Amino acid sequence: MFDGACRFANDEQLTESETCVMEFNKKDSTYTLTLTGDVKDKKGKVKVVAKNNGGEVSSEAELTISGRLPEFVEKPIKCTVLEGTKLLQLLKFLSKIIPHIFWVRN
Repeated sequence: MFDGACRFANDEQLTESETCVMEFNKKDSTYTLTLTGDVKDKKGKVKVVAKNNGGEVSSEAELTISGRLPEFVEKPIKCTVLEGTKLLQLLKFLSKIIPHIFWVRN
């Protein structure tokens, strides 16, 4: 088992975040890197470095991004509602992969 595994995208060390999840599976001793959201800046050389008391080993791969961004066919409309009432917004989008949809205010 590794004492640690560091991952790099284009020589920049990745850190865990909402869009970058690193997991270790004790059953089969595998590390998994999951990137979500906008990953365009992560394309290019990806390197993993594994270290323990016996030394260090690394491996590299080229990460390419294919497909296209989701495209809204019907966007949310501007509207005013009274406090306490419900608002229903219907959205339509084109995408080969179901995107993560979230709402923000301002």
